[in-house]
Amino acid sequence: MRAQHILLVGGRGHELPKVRRLGLRYSMIQSPERDDVQHAAGAERYAVRDYRVFDEVLPVARAWHAADPFDAVLSFTEYGLEPASRCAAALGVPGDNLAAVLLTRDKTRTRALLDRHGLSPVRHRLCETPSDAREFMAALGGRPIVLKPPAGGLSEGVYLVADASELDERWGWTSLVAAGPVLAEEYLDGPEYSVESVSQDGKHEIVMVTEKLTTGAPGFVELGHQMPARLAPADREAVDGLVLRFLDLIGQRTGPVHTELRVTRAGPRLIEAQTRIGGDQIWEMTELVTGADLISETLAGLLGLPAPARSPGAGAAAIRFLAFEHTTVGAVHGLAEARQAPGVRRLVCTLTPGRVLGPIASSDSRQGYVLCEGEDTAEALARAESARDRVRIDPAPARRG
Repeated sequence: MRAQHILLVGGRGHELPKVRRLGLRYSMIQSPERDDVQHAAGAERYAVRDYRVFDEVLPVARAWHAADPFDAVLSFTEYGLEPASRCAAALGVPGDNLAAVLLTRDKTRTRALLDRHGLSPVRHRLCETPSDAREFMAALGGRPIVLKPPAGGLSEGVYLVADASELDERWGWTSLVAAGPVLAEEYLDGPEYSVESVSQDGKHEIVMVTEKLTTGAPGFVELGHQMPARLAPADREAVDGLVLRFLDLIGQRTGPVHTELRVTRAGPRLIEAQTRIGGDQIWEMTELVTGADLISETLAGLLGLPAPARSPGAGAAAIRFLAFEHTTVGAVHGLAEARQAPGVRRLVCTLTPGRVLGPIASSDSRQGYVLCEGEDTAEALARAESARDRVRIDPAPARRG
């Protein structure tokens, strides 16, 4: 009997063991920066392309499909979502989630959709120039605003403008990433959370709500997460209700959605969403705590396979990122000690002597992480922070004249 065959558009590799466990074959179109011999080794076919350019993807997919038909096309990585959906539609196989992808990849479309339905009101404006943003800020009575690229990722180009005197500088930072109009939004005050959901044929389930730790203003780069979120029952009910209604509005069909929001004094307000698994190992933490394997459940749903059984492995999980900055690494200490600390499941460290560290400007600026489990959220968080703090660096000695 022929094993089912899928096309993966991009990916970091954590999808592949799950593909194999389901008895599937895969082919992959990978971006040049993620090209990996291990990804290629297990593939039926493998090509390196800039998959954000759909015209580079479709001819390859068509040729492969003609030789060895695909049973589904999908992506679990942000910039692969749209090309994967378009390929699925073009080939006539499962995986087309284009309506939901387009409504979430572009944050201006997300805001327009929410506005039309009176859901999660957030004042915003698409700005062509700093003067536009200045006028928007004035219309808010001088309240802080956030500038962001409409279709960005990895926290790149997202900056708080707390005062009008900062606007020109922050606009310059954002416009380097945006390469076009900039989305300005009123700043939402309140704790930040992310919500992991999975849908099957348009039926949605909230699987996990996660607490966030960021660098704060001005860039809000994520430094850690812990789950389950410690929300009051009324807040949790409001969060679930907002996300479930949002999933209906975007027309999400089969697969995961990662939604970010803040719980303000006026209730939960959606920041943004993507039709993919949560990054930063959130997908893995969710699987550890709930047993829900969002990748395998998506594959099974698209291919008509039985849903994998859920077997939770821990009461809670937390992750903390290594985020040293503004120094040159001399020596790295404490890695063995951190790996042996209570509750540690994995420590990843990319610090090496001589590496020059700039500011933590995006998720890619971080230097690894420690992932921990615990009986409850407080214990998992404490363990992750304790293990992270055992990793220390010595600055490289300054060079003499």
